[in-house]
Amino acid sequence: MSEPPPIIIVDDQVKLVRLVTELMNRLGFPDVVGVTDGPQALETMRERRFGLVISDLDMEPMDGIQLLREIRADDGLMNTPFILTETSFSFEDINMAHLAGADAFILKPFDLALLKTKLKQVLNGRPRKREMPVTPVSSLSVDFPMLGKF
Repeated sequence: MSEPPPIIIVDDQVKLVRLVTELMNRLGFPDVVGVTDGPQALETMRERRFGLVISDLDMEPMDGIQLLREIRADDGLMNTPFILTETSFSFEDINMAHLAGADAFILKPFDLALLKTKLKQVLNGRPRKREMPVTPVSSLSVDFPMLGKF
């Protein structure tokens, strides 16, 4: 059996960093690093490879979505699985996080069974590929006999 991947926890509340670290240790992840903001997380991730990021959404000076975007934009980090956490998610939060590339969402306080399920799903996921920009081509750019050219 292979070693569990190292995990980085990002939350501006030190108590929550300690709590999630303890939960991850109990679940069999002995190598867990905790940081308290997005810039510190990026710096740490550029120094060392991690197998998973678990990040709070609402942080300063960089929120979880901004951190996620930075990770997805970095060729060396873009394949790192990312779980976003918060006490509540709005539809807009989920939509923005999904578009930015979040792999999963977990509400705080964590339900241990749900956390295990999400970890299995995320850690067994496929690597990302850098997508080529899509050229906007409309199917309406043709000449319709009754409507004219669009």
